[in-house]
Amino acid sequence: MHLASIHDRLEDSTQENDQLAIALHLRQERINFIGILAAWITGLVGSALIIIFLANLLTIFQTGLGDTSWVQLMQGLLGALLLGSALKGSIAKLISTIDTAKSGKLRIFLIPLLIWPIFLIYRVQLSDFKSYIRRISEGSLVEWLGFVLFLGSSFLLFKVASEVRGPLVRFLTRAGGLGLFLLAMEEMSWGQMIFNWNSPAIMDQHNMQQETNLHNLSFLHYHTWTIAASVFTLLLIAALVGFLLRRNGTLRLGSVADLLLPIGYTASYFAIAAVMYWGVVLEKQGIDLVYFHTREQEIAEFLFAAGVFIHVVYLFLDLPISSLRAKQSSPQQTV
Repeated sequence: MHLASIHDRLEDSTQENDQLAIALHLRQERINFIGILAAWITGLVGSALIIIFLANLLTIFQTGLGDTSWVQLMQGLLGALLLGSALKGSIAKLISTIDTAKSGKLRIFLIPLLIWPIFLIYRVQLSDFKSYIRRISEGSLVEWLGFVLFLGSSFLLFKVASEVRGPLVRFLTRAGGLGLFLLAMEEMSWGQMIFNWNSPAIMDQHNMQQETNLHNLSFLHYHTWTIAASVFTLLLIAALVGFLLRRNGTLRLGSVADLLLPIGYTASYFAIAAVMYWGVVLEKQGIDLVYFHTREQEIAEFLFAAGVFIHVVYLFLDLPISSLRAKQSSPQQTV
């Protein structure tokens, strides 16, 4: 009887080790997948910046008007750097390093805090402000990136929903995936931005911008800025709370709180998005802010999408581990 008990324990231990190895292998595969996805996005952004730079050069060459500014030159160089990094595989390697290195989370947190001052300097030095506004307004590369991040986040949540344990967490995961899909489609006016169709008559009557979306309907349009600014602020607070709970070890991996409270290093993304959107609210109320334009709300929305995507990637990578731990901790069935 004693030998049989030892044999059962050894067999259970072997099964747990095998399951852990499978989970870790799955996690590594997902890290590689995220690296490839990031490389594609980076390559597309780099290509777009290069195309914009070349288009500006072609316009100057054909018309003989204007000249190439240092800002445009820097855009072209940045595009070449991003595209080259994607093609060389540096982006995928960076993703792997960020996941494994102790300083990886700090790097993710610092990215917007380091880039924003550079953006402000760029903003102050602008000579062609109208061209800048066109590059960041609706239908611009910035909005397209937000759309891609929302759509990617939705896909990852739906993909991982079947792995979570508990009906409530599974429901919230799928609801989150659906909500992010709706956000993505709203961002592109449900395809109107891509296929350029005319809005249905009912939308023309009630949509303030004659677009096929809900957030510009007359009863919502003038409140969307305050709603968005409040959401970004709440997400900032939630990220700070999530950071404290995870640091104290009181937040269980794979729980409802783990799903709903963003990881701490998204706080910088939500913080800057909130600051910029509260600026939009003030501008809409007639308070003129120096070196700020309401069209820059698209940048804030992109930061919001980036913060959401980072949290979803965290769930995508770690939920299989949480599922395994929950399975191992559940009481063993005896015959």
